[in-house]
Amino acid sequence: MSDRDNTAPIVATFEQARGDLPGKWLSEVRADAIRSFEAQGFPTPRTEAWKYTNLNRLTRTGFDPLAEIAKPDTDNWSNLLVDGASRVVILNGRYDAESSDIGNLPDGVSVTALSLAVEDTDPVLENRLAHIAPSEGAPLVALNTAFMRDGVVLKLADGVQLERPVQVLHIVDAAGTALAVHPRTLIVAGENSAATVVETFAGAADSVYWTNAVTEIQVGGNASVTHVKRQTESVEAYHTALTQVRLDRDARFRSVALGTGAALSRNETRVSFEGAGAEASLAGGALLRGRQHADNTTEADHRVPHTNSNQVFRNVLDDASHSVFQGGVIVRQDAQKTDSSQSNRNLLLSAGAQADTKPELQIFADDVKCAHGATVGDLDKNAVFYLQSRGIPTDQATSLLIEAFIAEIFDDLPDGPVGDHIGNAVSAWMAEAD
Repeated sequence: MSDRDNTAPIVATFEQARGDLPGKWLSEVRADAIRSFEAQGFPTPRTEAWKYTNLNRLTRTGFDPLAEIAKPDTDNWSNLLVDGASRVVILNGRYDAESSDIGNLPDGVSVTALSLAVEDTDPVLENRLAHIAPSEGAPLVALNTAFMRDGVVLKLADGVQLERPVQVLHIVDAAGTALAVHPRTLIVAGENSAATVVETFAGAADSVYWTNAVTEIQVGGNASVTHVKRQTESVEAYHTALTQVRLDRDARFRSVALGTGAALSRNETRVSFEGAGAEASLAGGALLRGRQHADNTTEADHRVPHTNSNQVFRNVLDDASHSVFQGGVIVRQDAQKTDSSQSNRNLLLSAGAQADTKPELQIFADDVKCAHGATVGDLDKNAVFYLQSRGIPTDQATSLLIEAFIAEIFDDLPDGPVGDHIGNAVSAWMAEAD
């Protein structure tokens, strides 16, 4: 099937849907985006950035972004709720007010469903939505921009410290329909503000669907944003996502992303350092079994001096699963005094598992400190033996070592519901092996 054959039905679906999509002022933005997608087509392994991830399985399935599906019972996902968080539920790609609970927010904080936010003209949306993450060179972002129907817009005024986390819970239960959802999240943090946002993606067991998500984040001067992502989609689903971040002067951004679901997933995190003194910590990984494929691709683009980035990614692979890590660091000519490091470690639990790792540094400045490292290996037999010699059964010893290995990606999260949310994902994955 040619690229044109893949894109033509999607373009035709857009023409059918465009009049019903929210935000009339977005009409031209959407039209430009679908034209960009049509021109680019789906990414293929012929593109270096997609060398290790082939979307042929996805493109052969006719996913429908327009299907109207009866509302499922969200109580089935109550175990995914983050205690004490303001909660927005996106059900089958649409805001569900009944299941959401935003609660009381301090002055200067706005949490709004995207479908509602775009119905009014707003300079913040007009200047940032689809601008932080442009469509050019990113066909899946273009597709999301064309079809984005719902998601969340979070705005923090200068100086606001949001103590409660905000959880965006994405649930797909399509009742046998091959549904495509394109959720969009926009976070704009004013100067000296702070917030923690948790995005959770889940779906009905054995459902075949496609989540194509985009999250845009603007972190103002001396502001701090923590973005936590738990991807626990159906193991028959597909998950593609981009988190695009812009950091102003002295801004701080922390990302933790763990994937345990989806037959095929790709999680991209790209950070642009646009103000001196900005810092970013990117951590993530995947727990895989069967024939699951998970791709974590990152880019830390240091454009100005005195910026720091740190990347830590861990993968645990069983059976015939496959992980990919592509860690990019760009240090531009004017970005002197950059300090950047990245680490990727992969733990193979079976002979059939495979890990591809490609750390990549592009350094155009001379006064910098940059380092990277990658390892692929089996479980440490000496460590297992040590635990056995202390009376710990083999299965329990193995579990302890796996949990300690993956816990490195979220060790710096504070104790409490947000850290527990990621820890519970690890526990759930471990329990499925019993």
